[in-house]
Amino acid sequence: MKRILMTAAVLMAVCSVALAQKVKIRSEKAEDHVLSIMSFNIRHGKGMDGKVDLNRIAREISLVQPDVVALQEVDKETKRVDGVDLPKVLARMAGEYAGFFAPAMDYDGGKYGNAILTKKAPLDMTAYPLPGKEEPRVLLLLEFDDYYFCSVHMSLDSASRVEACRKLAQIAKKGIKPDKLFFVAGDFNMVPNSVEMRVLSESFSVLSPFEIKTFPSDNPDRTLDYILVYRGGAGKTFLKKLEKGKLGIASWVQPEKVASDHRPVFVVISKSDSFVSDVVGE
Repeated sequence: MKRILMTAAVLMAVCSVALAQKVKIRSEKAEDHVLSIMSFNIRHGKGMDGKVDLNRIAREISLVQPDVVALQEVDKETKRVDGVDLPKVLARMAGEYAGFFAPAMDYDGGKYGNAILTKKAPLDMTAYPLPGKEEPRVLLLLEFDDYYFCSVHMSLDSASRVEACRKLAQIAKKGIKPDKLFFVAGDFNMVPNSVEMRVLSESFSVLSPFEIKTFPSDNPDRTLDYILVYRGGAGKTFLKKLEKGKLGIASWVQPEKVASDHRPVFVVISKSDSFVSDVVGE
């Protein structure tokens, strides 16, 4: 296992280009660790080879072992996954996680929606319906001691996405405690320079790398997947600390080409600006 020590400034430069190898990036000192986040649209486990293989999805999670994982396009007990409860099974396969699920709609004899895997038990769980012209959409929100974490999969319809961005801002502004950070991760189905992203950016800051493409996984040509933080409430102090170097952040897109049609996205937050990069895959 190759280990590279780097500061946040150098790390962000490294992560601004596509990685050639899979890595796990973490705080140099374990006591500096604050939070590690993953977002992954898993397409119900169907890879670019047309095969449904949950082992590949679980491996992508277990390679890095993030604290919280936002999953999209998740099946629960549908026929196309042979009645498997994907959130429950993936939580067990990936490590010491618990799985939480919010259905967007009934599908193929079961449910279809978003999930969150977490190592720490949440205080509460809420699901919010989101606009979707072509199919129902949902936001899954978990509350923890000092932050909120959401998994979202927005519509393919632009007008629906704009409306969903505004609703997301309303939820963050009115539905949370102001002393807690509010993170949102998922497949937003929008590119960085879109109208919808400009609406979203009025209330949220993107922590994941804008410039690294996430879809399609075998030859990505666009960025659709992001990890964001709400700029209001506790987010103001958080972003100021990042700007002043009182907190460090690392973000990257894992170069996985087969497990799903999206690549997984990661963010690691630390009390220090020194990180270690471990090579964990081919």
